[in-house]
Formats: sequence, C-alpha cells, structure tokens
Amino acid sequence: MAGLPKDSPLAPYRAVLHGGNAEAGRKIFIENQQVACLRCHKVRGEGGEVGPELAGLGQRQSREYILESILFPNRSIAPGFESVLVELKDGASYAGLVKSENATELVLNSPEDGILTLKKAEIQNRQRGLSPMPEELVSALSRRELRDLLEFVATVK
Repeated sequence: MAGLPKDSPLAPYRAVLHGGNAEAGRKIFIENQQVACLRCHKVRGEGGEVGPELAGLGQRQSREYILESILFPNRSIAPGFESVLVELKDGASYAGLVKSENATELVLNSPEDGILTLKKAEIQNRQRGLSPMPEELVSALSRRELRDLLEFVATVK
C-alpha cells in the first residue's frame, strides 16, 4: 500500500490495513448488529447467502481488495453475487443474481421465478444492480473496529 497514490480513495484508510486484532474482528463480524456481517456472509459455512463465503478470502485476494470491498461494495461484486435487471424483447422483465453466463445465455437466480436461463439474443436491456451491502456501512465502525474486522476477514481460513 506504500505505493498507493495519495489521491486513491483507499489512502485515508492506509492505517487499517495491518495490525488489527482478528479475535476482536471476529466478534464484530458475528455480534455487531449495526454492520450485521454474518447476516449476509458465510464463514466456514455459517451465515447468510446474500454475499460470498469469506473463509480463505485473504489467501485469494489482497488486503486492499478486501478493504475496498468493505468501503465501496459496488466497485467490484464477487462472481455469482452480481444482481441485474433484464428486459426481454417481448416485454418480460426479470431481476436476480447472475449465476453463470456464456456467449449465448444468461442464467439468473430470480427470487420470484427461481433459476432462469435466458437467451442473450432475446435481451433488449440489461442493467447492473447495486450490491446489497450498503455503501455507508463502514460509518458504523471506528477505525480500530474496521482494522480488526479487516484482520479477521483477511486471516480467516
């Protein structure tokens, strides 16, 4: 992070990247109802289904990526958790999570309609939805709590 440009949106949070207490972060993750991480995210199979499993994330992604995901959840949404609104040429519209996609088909998991396989040639309009994780979530945490939470997420296996 030392090479991070001063105008980077992560620059003001440089101090939270290292030195946190993972056990305190685990408590925040599980018990802090203001951020309610466990309601949406799983760790080792326990927790919600709205966001991705976080165990092992620190081995796959950098601390900067994890911090950015907490601070700005709409910048990069994990595969399988991107929400879209799709309007077909026949006027039908569907909303859901993108489960898979190839050159000709889009597979959505729609809360209303279940798993849908849509032909891309039939799609008139596609809009990316926002992450269900609120952008202002971090405002409920002190810098120390954010550092502890980041330490937990970055080190949980």
